[in-house]
Amino acid sequence: MHQLYIWENRVFYLGLLPDISEHRLGAAALCVSIDRSFRVLESESSSWRECRSVLIPPGCMHEIDIGGALLAILFLEPESDHYALLREAMAGGDWQCLYGLANEREVIAMFLDLYRQRQDAQTIYRLLDRIIDPRQVAPAVNCCLDARINRVIQLIKNDPSQSYSVEALADNVSLSPTRLVHLFKEQTGVPIRRFRQWNRMKSVVEFVAAGQTLTAAALNAGFSDSAHLSRAFRNMFGIKPSFLFSRSTNLNIVFG
Repeated sequence: MHQLYIWENRVFYLGLLPDISEHRLGAAALCVSIDRSFRVLESESSSWRECRSVLIPPGCMHEIDIGGALLAILFLEPESDHYALLREAMAGGDWQCLYGLANEREVIAMFLDLYRQRQDAQTIYRLLDRIIDPRQVAPAVNCCLDARINRVIQLIKNDPSQSYSVEALADNVSLSPTRLVHLFKEQTGVPIRRFRQWNRMKSVVEFVAAGQTLTAAALNAGFSDSAHLSRAFRNMFGIKPSFLFSRSTNLNIVFG
């Protein structure tokens, strides 16, 4: 059984995955192996790093040799404070990724319990809160983001299928296109296009969960066709969308 939980500001996956080819995420991701170690190769490194937990920054090129491990992945929206909070909980790293979650054993045991006994979305959300921010002092949205970037983020999130040009978005917030592109990447860690694709992927999952075919979901989410979705999905996640959404995968999707 593969489990996928989607909320406004985070996504949580729990299950088995094939080895993940080189890709860049549109969000930050905390990957934790439940039953064995796995390996990560960052684009700026020449050697694989073996670990049980890794925090991957938004937009970081990397690949993962899962080796049959049971994996829990917590995706964090790039505009939230949660990535910054988790960075403080990691032991460190040589390049962009950070390794060794401070309470790794406790988190592994918690994820194993979740895999063995499925919980409701609200319970899982609270458990993830304990991992992200044990003191429970931070807001979900980064209050330090420029108001104009927040405006662009909301425009994209309100309808990811809309193909707003950079010029149109810049005009909406009274910035030059060049300044908007630079400021958005500086504050979120990802380009506007990748941020939009990240949100389109979430829309695809929503449409598939509602009973649509993958082709129909791709069109409704703003992709030109299913081939466009497949290319974008592999570029974003390093696997084919058919792996998750085929009947044999037995994916359980829950919206919080």
